[in-house]
Amino acid sequence: MYQPLNSLHEQGYVKVRGENPKRYVAQNPRHVIEKERERFEAESDEILESLEEAWEVQIERGPDADDSAWVLSGQDGMNTELRNLIEDAEDSIIGFDTRLAWATRDVIEAIEEALENDIDVNIIGTPHSSDTLDRLEESGATTNIDDNHNRSSYYVVDEKRVLLNIGTQDATLSFEDSDVARIMVDDFQTYAHEEVEAQT
Repeated sequence: MYQPLNSLHEQGYVKVRGENPKRYVAQNPRHVIEKERERFEAESDEILESLEEAWEVQIERGPDADDSAWVLSGQDGMNTELRNLIEDAEDSIIGFDTRLAWATRDVIEAIEEALENDIDVNIIGTPHSSDTLDRLEESGATTNIDDNHNRSSYYVVDEKRVLLNIGTQDATLSFEDSDVARIMVDDFQTYAHEEVEAQT
């Protein structure tokens, strides 16, 4: 019990009175929040600086660098990378997305903007994403619904760039490989064709 209180005392969040027994008195919450905010902002600045340096190194290395595959963590990581891929799309976007219902507004708007730029968009989602699929279909996308929640989610952009989420895991792979992309496009087309036949 005393160890956490001593730690808080060292950080200046708790005052100590007496010796035996010690009495611990909390600091004013405003003081604690202000100090934590300052610490957070300082750490954020350091992280941002490090990320900017890493980004500059990546740009300098150019597209021929060996690190063309990335592992992204969580739904936020997937949404951020997906939005970037969609914004860079030139010809086509296909997606089998079991998590489409959790896509951010930025992702959906990026898809709609791609459709406005005459990019071919085909997406299969699950029933709980039907509202999003309807919205995208109204914007010009080709959409289908499938209730297989256990399939891997993936997107293929311009038949070369792949975003792959295995099952329900939080890790997502982003890489460029036209051969793998072609296999996934074939899988998507076969699956979409089967869905159309099942609905007719």
